[in-house]
Amino acid sequence: MIIRTANINDCAAIAKIQVDSYIDTYTKILPEPYLAHFTYQEQELDWYNLISELGNQILFVAELSIDGVIGYALGDANLDELPPFESELVAIHIRRDFHRRGIGRQLFTSVSSGLLNQGYSSLFLWVLADNPACSFYEKLGGKRIKEKPWINNHFFGTDIKEIAYGWHNNRFT
Repeated sequence: MIIRTANINDCAAIAKIQVDSYIDTYTKILPEPYLAHFTYQEQELDWYNLISELGNQILFVAELSIDGVIGYALGDANLDELPPFESELVAIHIRRDFHRRGIGRQLFTSVSSGLLNQGYSSLFLWVLADNPACSFYEKLGGKRIKEKPWINNHFFGTDIKEIAYGWHNNRFT
């Protein structure tokens, strides 16, 4: 397996992983109408636009020679959302059939190292409170630093919460 910087040719694979992961992970957490609006085509275009204008964002994919792209992770500077944390793990998704093989850890380490190389010494991420990945972030040393209602609560009338996990002082690689 290799971890490498994503490119335009990865957009379709990243979109498929994203949509499949959302449906697989969030079916019991988020309302079906919300999940139904995610399509492979729409997400592929979103990833194409993002990669075309990547800037300081960091986007890595995990790839196997036979299976192709099996996961991705996106990092960016913190745009004053949660000071004093300087950078954010925006997204990380692995194909379900490759869970629990260390791929998420490798992607996390790659993105956090890339952010560290850009001068960011702390990292945070938001995750839905009912997401089973919370234990993954805790195993990586993330500390719960904040909780808030999910931004779309008013739309669904549900009590969905997000948790922020944080890593300080270069302790995220």
